[in-house]
Amino acid sequence: MKSTKKMILATLIGVLAIGSIGYSAMSKSSRKKTETVSKSNLTRKFSCNSKDLTVENLSTNKVKLTDGTGKVYNLKLTKSASGEEYKGNGVSIQIKGNDAVFTSNGTDESCNLTSDTSSTKKTASGNLLRKFSCDGYQDLTVENVSTDKVKLADGYGTIHNLNSAVSASGEKYADGTVSIQIKGNDAVYTENGKDKSCNLTSTDHGSIEE
Repeated sequence: MKSTKKMILATLIGVLAIGSIGYSAMSKSSRKKTETVSKSNLTRKFSCNSKDLTVENLSTNKVKLTDGTGKVYNLKLTKSASGEEYKGNGVSIQIKGNDAVFTSNGTDESCNLTSDTSSTKKTASGNLLRKFSCDGYQDLTVENVSTDKVKLADGYGTIHNLNSAVSASGEKYADGTVSIQIKGNDAVYTENGKDKSCNLTSTDHGSIEE
């Protein structure tokens, strides 16, 4: 009898140990997957006159630009009258919504956005849509209507039509009532003189009204 009880007890301990190991492995795998997702950067692909470019936002003021030959440039955000402009290693790229100008050896090339992190194929009628979470409770959607205009849905049913404004760095759009300044994956939304810190949560193509 005692021998039987010992065998049963040993079996139960073994099952619990295996379950614990499995749960731990799953937990680590889940955490790793979550960390991988949270660390993903905004990546945009452009088609230019003579080459394709990939621009990956490494931080709020740095990008990694890779051309069609595989050559990599590490660029830094610089002051721009509108949109985002990054320079370094003899090249620069200025991005305004779905359009960009790539400059190398003093020669400019016009570029068009073809895809980004969450959309591998751009629809013909779809504008770039970026969604932001501000201070953990307000969600914003920004639609690039043209190179110098955006629509902003404030999450409470109001849509603002904003124009490009002069900014020391990054993109800035305003209408006199609200404004948003975007630098890579981060943004500052200002309403009634109050700033809210925002983080990019997703990108897509389409329209706010859809």
